[in-house]
This record gives sequence, structure tokens and C-alpha cells, in this order.
Amino acid sequence: MLKSDTVRLRLTQPEDAAARYVWFNDPDFTRLYLGRPAVLRYRQVEEEVFLVCQSTVASGLAELAIEIPDGNRYIGNAFFRRINWQDRHAEYGIFIGPHEYWGKRLGAEATRLMLAYGFQELGLHRIWLTVFALNHRGLRCFEKCGFRQEGVFREVTYSGGVFQDIIGMSILDHEYRSAQ
Repeated sequence: MLKSDTVRLRLTQPEDAAARYVWFNDPDFTRLYLGRPAVLRYRQVEEEVFLVCQSTVASGLAELAIEIPDGNRYIGNAFFRRINWQDRHAEYGIFIGPHEYWGKRLGAEATRLMLAYGFQELGLHRIWLTVFALNHRGLRCFEKCGFRQEGVFREVTYSGGVFQDIIGMSILDHEYRSAQ
């Protein structure tokens, strides 16, 4: 378990599927995180959570549930996937589900915990991500945590009647360490 004063990261549990199902069918959530509306069946979400629970860091996926210490409320997930052990890099992702926790800096705190885990415990050299250009809160969060923009994938996805850009960002271990 990783923790700070404001968030705690724990292993994902099968019981997390119910909340995740609600979030992954919320139009505002899916627009920010998926770039398009999504309608998922409960069974799909349940199967995804089951696979996450069975995965290991060695298999290339490390996903942790985000909780707030007050009442141990589950509010989202942070993860490394596509972990490449030879080249020591991984893709990072995070989502906060309940709207009342958006913009509260909880995502930034969870990201800081995950960066420490990735660089200090896993020995990664580079952590990268992609974020929809319309996700302004996410972009600010990642920049504050030390990620640098690497490029723009122009008009990659079609959502809300328009094509959307995706921003590629990364942080290197020496950049992380110099900021500490």
C-alpha cells in the first residue's frame, strides 16, 4: 500500500467493479478519459477488474485503487501498463470517478505516489502517458508532477462531432530525482 495524507493506493479488489461500472458509463467521465461515450455492460467491467486483480507487475501491469483515507472511499485507479523491463519504461494512466473529487488535487497526489513507486521501487527510466487535449485538469496535473509534453497526435479520435487531439507526455528518472 502506498499512502500520503490525502490518498491511499491499494490493490484493486473485485468489489471495485460496481463503482467502476458507474464511472465507465458516465458521459462526462468517458469524454475526459476515453474521448467518446461508452456504454459498457456490467459483465465487461467485472471481467476487466478480475483480470486486473490477477495481474502482476512482472506481467506488465500494475494497477492500484485510489482511496481517500476518510472512510476508505474508493475513488479511482492509477496504473502502469505496457511495462517494458528491458528498456525500463511504462505507460501511466489514472482516473478519478466521482465528480465531487475532480479538481481536488487527489489525482496529482496519486500520480506523485505512483512516480515514486515507478522510479524508486520498479527502477523505471521513463514513464509516459497520453491525455486528451480537452482534459485541461489532467494536463495541468501531469505538468505539475513533472511530465513534459513530447508531441501532439493531431485529430486522432472523433468525439462530440469533432476530431480531438491527444497529447503525449513523459518524465525521465533523472528529471524526477532532480525535482525531489
